[in-house]
Amino acid sequence: MTSKNIYSMSDEALSLELGQRIERRRLDSRAALTQSQLAKKAGISRSTYQNMIEGKATLVNVIKVLRELEDLEGIESFLPDPGISPVQLLKMRGKVRQRVRATGEKSKSDDEEGLDW
Repeated sequence: MTSKNIYSMSDEALSLELGQRIERRRLDSRAALTQSQLAKKAGISRSTYQNMIEGKATLVNVIKVLRELEDLEGIESFLPDPGISPVQLLKMRGKVRQRVRATGEKSKSDDEEGLDW
């Protein structure tokens, strides 16, 4: 998709592109698995794998195949963890602990209040 504008592609075309990329990963992998071998290792049928490369796959089956191809990192770049938003950090800031008082010990001010001079 380097030269393709993914936003101008239909959902079906984008799904087909994803399937073709998975097939290229299989062909380029060090394991050199056939479609049947990869499908069996992933726990899916060969026809399910063929449907995948034709753009007709479930997300679970895509994950299974990527796991067998040892390419789950692709999911991280596909949809990275957004982390905590700056607005959420500001909301949490008021709840950040500023100090700790030891339990069972009196503070200096408590001792001074008890003085009767």
